[in-house]
Amino acid sequence: MEVINQPLVSVIVVTYNSSKFVLETLESVRKQTYSNIELIITDDCSTDNTLELCECWLKKNKYSFVRTKIITAKKNTGIPSNCNRGVKRSKGEWIKFIAADDYLLERCIEDNLFFIKENPEAKFVVSNLLEMNCRGVLNEKSNEPNKGLLFYFSAKTFASQLKAYIRWPEFLNSPTFFICRNLLKEIDYFDEDYRIYDDMPLIYRVNLNGYRIYFMNKNTVKYRVHSNSISRGPLIEDLRNKEILAIFEKYRKNNLNVFNLIDLSIFYEHWLTYYWKGIKGYKGQRILYKLSFFYWYSKYKTHTSR
Repeated sequence: MEVINQPLVSVIVVTYNSSKFVLETLESVRKQTYSNIELIITDDCSTDNTLELCECWLKKNKYSFVRTKIITAKKNTGIPSNCNRGVKRSKGEWIKFIAADDYLLERCIEDNLFFIKENPEAKFVVSNLLEMNCRGVLNEKSNEPNKGLLFYFSAKTFASQLKAYIRWPEFLNSPTFFICRNLLKEIDYFDEDYRIYDDMPLIYRVNLNGYRIYFMNKNTVKYRVHSNSISRGPLIEDLRNKEILAIFEKYRKNNLNVFNLIDLSIFYEHWLTYYWKGIKGYKGQRILYKLSFFYWYSKYKTHTSR
């Protein structure tokens, strides 16, 4: 691969009780077609044998990388804090995060760097992913267009991207994020006010600081969807809802205009999702959502952006 100066890339593997899949993740990093890689493993106080597995694997494979490091925490602090510890101890010009149950495709780093070479203004790149289950079997429907992704990247400026995400903060393939470390430093890294949501506040911070996020139409990651992942499971649903409400207050609310019909409908949808109690136990949300102007606007936008 011809990439100018062969920049150092820090692959940061984010772990927490990840013993079941972490070795597969580490192997996917080792098998990259690009070689100038620093491997950082940052662990959020695992209570299983994740660290022992990582230490043993590194003893056998550390010479596959320019530099390796394991970072540990004395207590569990949440995903954004864990990511920040990894970034702040890394040295790479570019940062590739990967959860310790996901898998990098072999050309992930190479493809991202080639895209950046062709788009030198890009500081943050999102790409496509393939979904797999806990056994590693691919979901055949995972190549279908992500409507939130289509809506967001139909916007061509940072300001219009911000407005799109304020209105529809859907999943933007966060396992594929490839980010310039200087950009992370400029926006003051991940927002540690939250424990679960690392991606949503990060996207707001990037756009609010005047940067556009770029899209590369290539698969770079296998994303494992299962109930035991760090940010999933019934035990954290209450925390998830609390953080969504806090993010609305901190990032979304002040960027919505109540005199704009689309923005006003966002307030309506937010109320409908988190505050509407229904009548005699019946909520009828599927019908009530269709009273939102934004409901029809987003359908039009995702249809025309294909």
